[in-house]
Amino acid sequence: MNLISIIKSCAKLPQKKALFQLNRVSMRDTLVYLFLLFFISFLPNVILNIITFEADESVLSYTQFLLQMIVSYPFLMMFLVITSISVFAFFALIIRTVLKRKLAYQQLWKMTGFAMLFPLIFYHILFFTPLSNNIGFIISLVWLYVLIYRMIVIFPKKTMR
Repeated sequence: MNLISIIKSCAKLPQKKALFQLNRVSMRDTLVYLFLLFFISFLPNVILNIITFEADESVLSYTQFLLQMIVSYPFLMMFLVITSISVFAFFALIIRTVLKRKLAYQQLWKMTGFAMLFPLIFYHILFFTPLSNNIGFIISLVWLYVLIYRMIVIFPKKTMR
């Protein structure tokens, strides 16, 4: 599945058809999608930091700072993607347990990653408004878990033996 069709399916979540299409996406494609999503969504912050850098108030020179951003930023994004999706998926695992649905952690991890498209975009739009970042984070988090809840209830309940 190519990146454009992944984004289109993510935009259609929590529809059942989109959810099952995304469950068939390979983990490699999922990670590429997530890395690009996080990279692009945090890029304005990085550019803003580079533009507003003041060498007078820093121990680093502008060149050192720029080199550090170029080298460290991609690794930071990889770490942030893996860690944040894993933490959010843990809470999705709790929701799954309460709802008694047939889902593995790996499925929840991918579902959580795919559900982050609009909440993450919304958070970054609110970041550049005068509203508090905490408000944007809370709204985005609620939106994310409403999407995850609606996706989890699509799956059948566990059968009791």
